[in-house]
Amino acid sequence: MNPSKTIDWIALNLLPGLGPISLGRALERYGDPAEIAFDVPVEELCRLRPLNDAGREELREARRTLRRRAERELKLADKRGIRVVPRADPDYPAALVELPDAPILLYQRGELTRGVLRLAVIGSRTPTQYGKRMAAGLAGGLAARGVEVVSGGARGIDCLAHKAALEEGGRTVAVLGSGLMRPYPEENAGLFDRIAGGGAVLSEFALEEAPKSENFPRRNRLISGLAAAVVVVEAARRSGSLSTASHALDQGRDVMALPGPVDSHKSVGCNRLIQQGAKLVQNIGDILDELPPLFVSAVGEDPVRAAAAAPPELEGLTEDERDVIGIVTSTEPVQLDRLADSVPFGIARLQTALFGLEIRGAVEQCPGRYYVLRPKKES
Repeated sequence: MNPSKTIDWIALNLLPGLGPISLGRALERYGDPAEIAFDVPVEELCRLRPLNDAGREELREARRTLRRRAERELKLADKRGIRVVPRADPDYPAALVELPDAPILLYQRGELTRGVLRLAVIGSRTPTQYGKRMAAGLAGGLAARGVEVVSGGARGIDCLAHKAALEEGGRTVAVLGSGLMRPYPEENAGLFDRIAGGGAVLSEFALEEAPKSENFPRRNRLISGLAAAVVVVEAARRSGSLSTASHALDQGRDVMALPGPVDSHKSVGCNRLIQQGAKLVQNIGDILDELPPLFVSAVGEDPVRAAAAAPPELEGLTEDERDVIGIVTSTEPVQLDRLADSVPFGIARLQTALFGLEIRGAVEQCPGRYYVLRPKKES
């Protein structure tokens, strides 16, 4: 897009007091972002979004330096390698165009891939060990099958989801509630660099916008808007994750939730979502089963199943060992008693099969008589 046009869109986005809905109405009425940003009388704009006297004065005052600020914003973006993607740009995400409150523009580090399935994995900023394990397992497993994992870059579940996707060699998208030059939380700056190298970091806020509390509910609608479905992993009764789930329902996206202990306050939100009709998620299969066939067709082969047939350590398995290997996964350790309930033979044969698989290096025993499938060895 022509830089001068981009400046017009940046100026439009910098207008105070006018959110994406009212600015979207202005675009429908006037068409030209430059006209709206610089020329349409404040009184006219206030017919689209009523402002009090202080708000009107702030809008008038902002216009006096608007072009200079927009030009500076574009120079800063160019200097930092940040792309500005206005709503009129062909590379603006198609999934967001349809939203009634679609952002006027996006600031983008990295690349958004076209024609891929994206799923959001979100949850508590202070997860339990159960939540951490499940978030990493779900996000990593989805990424390994070519799904792009969307989350909010926050501490806790969001951060774990991004890291798990990257560790599987997959792509992930972080949507921030602050400007890209003020990433929040600050300790995740290195993670955001990694995400930009294997996905994208996005924000609708001006580059130096601080992480204000009111920004995050706005941010949440973009997490759900970019995804075909939202998976909630641990959420308290009052949680930003529930805000994202609400946005997802309004946008026609599927909402799924991981069940948790009924006496854990970290699981109250998820259990309530399930009561209200959200899909109960125990594994990746539950997620994919809920999606339309068109989305599922874009998902790659299950790497765990593929690995089970390929490595040398799994060649020549006995029939009992094959039954066991079909139950053990690489993401969730399985307790011996649960394995005993799942196999069609007794505990003695089960222990023999497990011992054989351990000798082969196919499974690993964890404390508490839990067993987990070892990752495929790199050749």
